[in-house]
Amino acid sequence: MYICFDIGGTNIKAGLFSHDGEMIEKVSVKTPPEYDRILDILISIAESYHSLKACAVAVPGTCMPADGKVLFCPNLSALNGHNLKNDIAAKLGIPVFLENDANMAALGEYFFFEKNNIKNMIFLTLGTGVGGGAILNGQLLTSDISLFEAGHININPEGPRCGCGKRGCLETYASVSGLLRTYANLSSAQELPDGANKVFSLYKSGDRVAGLSFEVLGGCLGIGMATLANILVPEKIKIGGGLSEMSEAFLPNTLKVFSKHIYPAYRDKVTIELSGLKNNAGLSGCAATCMLGR
Repeated sequence: MYICFDIGGTNIKAGLFSHDGEMIEKVSVKTPPEYDRILDILISIAESYHSLKACAVAVPGTCMPADGKVLFCPNLSALNGHNLKNDIAAKLGIPVFLENDANMAALGEYFFFEKNNIKNMIFLTLGTGVGGGAILNGQLLTSDISLFEAGHININPEGPRCGCGKRGCLETYASVSGLLRTYANLSSAQELPDGANKVFSLYKSGDRVAGLSFEVLGGCLGIGMATLANILVPEKIKIGGGLSEMSEAFLPNTLKVFSKHIYPAYRDKVTIELSGLKNNAGLSGCAATCMLGR
């Protein structure tokens, strides 16, 4: 069996998988702000199971997959500078694999859902931040440092400050925090929504500001997708993460803006779809990594 972890800025998801990639059990706990507590949670969950063959971990930022060091997580700085791979391996005594969370999600979506259909794919995760991964010729695009930080392509050089320190990243518009910021900027209400689910509820009830907020998110996402597609020309761009479950509120504008900004020769070559694995893509990518042994 394999133990897999998807560490997010809000929650840590853990999944126990069989040798053929079937999820047997899944748990989720709040992500603490300290590294030692994060490590303790991972070890505690792993040690509650027996006969583990390998472990894989998805982290919300830039890492060195082979070396095991986490370099920079904009929304979870507690991981920065730590060798998470070695720290887990020292406790569990089994092979440990490490990769960026969106890269893991891209691999999971491809390996379990698309590998018999296409060869080239971009996967975007919309949640606390915006992540991205790419499959080229049936293989995850990777290197000695995790690649494809799609959330940090620039949408507006004078835009809001991002957690990475730059301004106007895609993430500042197409994430949960981006949605809430846009709503706050457009609204004159004294009491603002405390989460994306609340903004979505307002949208469904006909709230005009909520609708405009999702429209901004969708438009910026369309620009970002077109930018990526103009470089890689994937057969599909797939959308996962928590915000993908609210796609009815933003996807129509995403498709409209994407069609406007993509290079004309590529317009009919790229389709946009929601993830088949939804919020389990990251954990499934971890399982695929364990199965592949890399």
